Amino acid sequence: MKDNFKISIDKDISVAQTIPSFFYKSDSIFYKTVDNIFNNSWQFVVNRNSINHKLYPFYFMEGLIDDPYVLINDDDFKILSNVCTHRAALLCSKKSNGKTIKCNYHGRVFNLNGKLIKHYGFEGVKNFPSKKDDLIKINHFNWNDFIFCSKFSTIDISKIFDDINSRLVNYKFQDLLYNKEESNTYIVDIHWALYCENYLEGFHVPFVHKGLNNDIDYSSYDTIILDSAVLQLAKDKNNKIYAYYYWIFPNIMLNFYDWGLSINIITPLTKNKTRIKFLSFPKKGMTQPKDIPAGINVVEEEDQKIVKSVQKGIQSSNYISGRYSVKHEKGIHYFHSLISDYLE
Repeated sequence: MKDNFKISIDKDISVAQTIPSFFYKSDSIFYKTVDNIFNNSWQFVVNRNSINHKLYPFYFMEGLIDDPYVLINDDDFKILSNVCTHRAALLCSKKSNGKTIKCNYHGRVFNLNGKLIKHYGFEGVKNFPSKKDDLIKINHFNWNDFIFCSKFSTIDISKIFDDINSRLVNYKFQDLLYNKEESNTYIVDIHWALYCENYLEGFHVPFVHKGLNNDIDYSSYDTIILDSAVLQLAKDKNNKIYAYYYWIFPNIMLNFYDWGLSINIITPLTKNKTRIKFLSFPKKGMTQPKDIPAGINVVEEEDQKIVKSVQKGIQSSNYISGRYSVKHEKGIHYFHSLISDYLE
């Protein structure tokens, strides 16, 4: 296995080779991807309108990084570390309306700003308490009550949402409501990046998605490279926007339709196993189309089937890398370039 080989993607798509197959097969590259990319990423947490409690515990990239955080849903909205600064016991194990955060191990108490306000048995300890004994605050971003967080990311996520706001000027974001029944979670035996690559190009639509292809004007399909993001625009046969497909590096997909918003969160669980979380947010009074040729659930099944095929093919000793379509695969080329930069 070529674990020590450097991944380098030529910035000129017309001469570039796609990311080499050993990227998908190497254990050490997978672990480096977790450390360099996902640990430094922005991740979607929750829609604030779905929270009915003051304290909302969650895990950052559950199943992969598993960093415990707690969202404080009050006027001074914030996200804190959910680990006691004494001996690392978990603090909040379930949603609640508590006025403080108490450690059930040794009784340490924090206020909802994360400051240590009560402790026991620390007489004679010098320079205590200090700021190190308070709970760490985690960076968060609130866009129309959709909450994202990151501990280390240098990506200016606000610019991506500025682009969304500027393009979807009359979109009724305030009418988006989470629909649990239409949401779903899939565990698929694929490499996470293969799913993202499939999302980042419409090249396959006429061949894989017959129903969707009948709904859109494929000739006008457009891909726009943003800063740490990619936008794909699909129009219908009447030259009206059919969907805005936004991808945020490395694994968040925001899909805006007339009926509402769907969010895909792609989380690698192992090198060859990925969780796809699909969240549905229809507008008030509207429903998500399903069980029709162009329905999201049908398109999802078609996507998963073809990506599973690629997962098998990428293991072949007869494939190393390919070439990019300059016209259709700008999004994939940018994705691979970002991976290359982060893994340097």
